[in-house]
Amino acid sequence: MDSVVQYLLNHSRLEITLARITECTTDSFNLSVESQVTATGPVGSIIDPMLVDLVYLDREFGKMQLPRVKTRFNGAHVHFYDQTIHVSDMPIWLQLLSDLTHNEKLVYQLRNGEAHLKGPFGTTAQCGYNKDIHMLGMNGFPALIKDVDQEEGKWNLNTFEIDYGPTVFEIQEGGEEGQWRTVARLKGDFFTKRGEFHVPFEVETVSLDDDIDHADGDEVNGSGISPAAKKLGLDVEKTYYFQGIRTEKEGAWTNEAIKFIRSPIVLTEKFVSFVLRGQMG
Repeated sequence: MDSVVQYLLNHSRLEITLARITECTTDSFNLSVESQVTATGPVGSIIDPMLVDLVYLDREFGKMQLPRVKTRFNGAHVHFYDQTIHVSDMPIWLQLLSDLTHNEKLVYQLRNGEAHLKGPFGTTAQCGYNKDIHMLGMNGFPALIKDVDQEEGKWNLNTFEIDYGPTVFEIQEGGEEGQWRTVARLKGDFFTKRGEFHVPFEVETVSLDDDIDHADGDEVNGSGISPAAKKLGLDVEKTYYFQGIRTEKEGAWTNEAIKFIRSPIVLTEKFVSFVLRGQMG
């Protein structure tokens, strides 16, 4: 019986449809997961709660409690919310987040679980539980300016769900660290969501050039760029960068994780005009 159940467990699939991270601290976070187990076999069973290791690149970075699951012939839903995960290996956890930000997909593992199952007619079994978890990544964290006014910028991001809390970003011109110029700073509550969504930010302009001639004008009209914009080097034909700087949670691991977000972004004419008004107002 145990060998049959072990075979079914090994060939079942756990598909994550939501992984939400909130309440980040120096060495922990709260995790909410919605997932579905499939290919569990033709006979239903009950799997008792079990503790598993969270593993990435063969290194354990925490432990997670899987809830009680009642499977049917078509599988089962596995949901839990706000479970506190204590990070035991911060470098590998940050490596996972970095890979999640920049890659199309990744695989981490659930390891060393002890599954206790109850089947029909009072049958029981105990088996080891180890499972590869395949996840889609952010693939470079694509960002797009959607709209700008005097109070906020709206962004369109496609990503995994993490609550970074109050966060500072910069729009930067340039390449390697130390070689860029900051065009504007963005501040706001940054909570990434599945799929496409908008994030409101307060836009703070920064000093770009003290010698700019205000007589050159500060507006962008039609499809053209004003002389003032050209003096500042601002150009809707250029590619700039959307760069994470820090969060307001002192000591939290999110202060390191947010820096992984660096993606190309094209300035809209309206955004350039807004930056110019900040320079000259």
